[in-house]
Amino acid sequence: MSSSKPFDRSHYDADDSAKHLVIDWLHRRNYDAWVNDDQYGVDVIAQRGTQQYHIEVEVKHAWSGLAFPFPTLHYSARKIKFARGDVPTYFTTLNDERTHMLVVSGRQILDAQIITKDTIYTDGEQFVSIPIAFARLRALDN
Repeated sequence: MSSSKPFDRSHYDADDSAKHLVIDWLHRRNYDAWVNDDQYGVDVIAQRGTQQYHIEVEVKHAWSGLAFPFPTLHYSARKIKFARGDVPTYFTTLNDERTHMLVVSGRQILDAQIITKDTIYTDGEQFVSIPIAFARLRALDN
């Protein structure tokens, strides 16, 4: 196995609609938002007034319902690059039903501990580990 998850088109396609749920949520909060054309960049770009924001979107299929079942939230360490720019960046994780999301700021990603763990896809992959208490829970339906 590799130390980073290989791209899987079927997983990408299955979760791609989550971006549009986040975009709709942002629109209801008076942001302009759209899917980023750069396939290697963050998932969503949003703007309110002159301020632009970057949003990374993931779905955690092991999270069902309202309560997140783990003490920490993990993002692949390869995504740290998204938090290093001049644009405020947020990392979002949606539950399997896509009714709620957890939101973490890029600053929290940069300040977080890096851990190494095996996954079903990788051996020894590095992740940013965020204590769940630092994530903000948001309902996507309002």
